[in-house]
Amino acid sequence: MVNYIDNKKFELLIQEYIIAPDSAKDELFMMFDTLIENIIDGFGFRVDKDEAKQECFLLILKTLKNFNKENGAAFNYFTTIILNNLRLLYTKNKRYLEKIESYKVNVLGIFPAHSPSSF
Repeated sequence: MVNYIDNKKFELLIQEYIIAPDSAKDELFMMFDTLIENIIDGFGFRVDKDEAKQECFLLILKTLKNFNKENGAAFNYFTTIILNNLRLLYTKNKRYLEKIESYKVNVLGIFPAHSPSSF
């Protein structure tokens, strides 16, 4: 798997995809997969990787037609979209886990185990 994304090729594939989706779909989606994977790993997001990738791909498909290279590079545009989406997923997951923990403590009376180093 290639870890580098050539922005010029990326932008060409996006333009091709917008005009004829089947023509550049596989190569473009491999580039998006690489970008998403690099961002998840590079920023250390603690999320379910497969679920996060799927969410990011859905968002990319919704926003792909809005890309205009006159407003900036494709790499920057989609990196921002992916990062914002991953931050949102991370925050939702964190809140969910906090609510579960709160429910365990307040309703079930189950307190989290303390590690010896926490005393």
